[in-house]
Amino acid sequence: MTNTGQPIVYILVLNYCSLEDTLACVESIRHISYQNLKLLVIDNNSPDGSGKILGSKIPDHEFLQLPENTGYAGGNNTGFKKALDNSADYILVVNPDVRLLPDSIMRYVEILERDKEIGALNPIQLSADGQSIDESFSRSILPSSSPYRPDLFSGLNEVKSLFGASLMLPARTIKQVGGFDPLFFAYGEEEDLCRRIRRRGLKLVVTTEAPVIHKRTKENRVISDFVLFLRLKGAYLYNLKNPALGFRFALKHFARDFIHDVQGKRSNTYPFNRYPVKSRHVLRSGFWIIRNLLSIRQHRKLDQTSGPYV
Repeated sequence: MTNTGQPIVYILVLNYCSLEDTLACVESIRHISYQNLKLLVIDNNSPDGSGKILGSKIPDHEFLQLPENTGYAGGNNTGFKKALDNSADYILVVNPDVRLLPDSIMRYVEILERDKEIGALNPIQLSADGQSIDESFSRSILPSSSPYRPDLFSGLNEVKSLFGASLMLPARTIKQVGGFDPLFFAYGEEEDLCRRIRRRGLKLVVTTEAPVIHKRTKENRVISDFVLFLRLKGAYLYNLKNPALGFRFALKHFARDFIHDVQGKRSNTYPFNRYPVKSRHVLRSGFWIIRNLLSIRQHRKLDQTSGPYV
């Protein structure tokens, strides 16, 4: 906290081939009324050259070009480290396709300052029309009894997990729990982080104050084989890191799921329920898990220590 009396808040925007969205996201951030705000745009070595363009449009102190693509987990972990090194009190991770309201940061900070037991926060995510709650957010994050209309859903609500698209974290949470596990690279890392936060006795909450708009610009594009591999690998990895299971027992569950997936018997579960996952994705994901079993076991142990991954 500086002599302004306001906590220092860093906003991290991780770009990967999302030039137009990133610029629009940054523009919405420029209109935020909170004074003690720092912006850091990180380019994850985008092959389309968008990093170079962003570097020419964003001041040097607000832009970081990474030499390689370290994924959602690694890219944001780099941002976490820089923010913590610069005395951040709170860090907001924002996807490029998210738009923020001018009073958003002030609202979120007020909530987190009132209750130090909150380990992370999501604002309600609205769909691109700005009127209805994002369907995926409603289905995956909100309690099953919650109404779909934002005007009927109000207050501060404790939940079991949060989305990474607009994730507000106190610096103390990252220092205590750590950042995203880089083994995930992308997909599954926020669920893993949220589980670790809850195991430390901290709360995950959703607020209806200052909702964000999640445009999901890339949702309608063809999903690559690499993304489908990451989704399935992330699901396997998340289950293998389950601290409630012994490692050998978790391995037995993985072997069972892997065999069923090769046989196509889990078509109604993530990620099969929405995406055309093929046997090649299953085999690639399974082989990745087998090659990285030692690292997975080491990361399970790291989760029990203070502040891994940053």
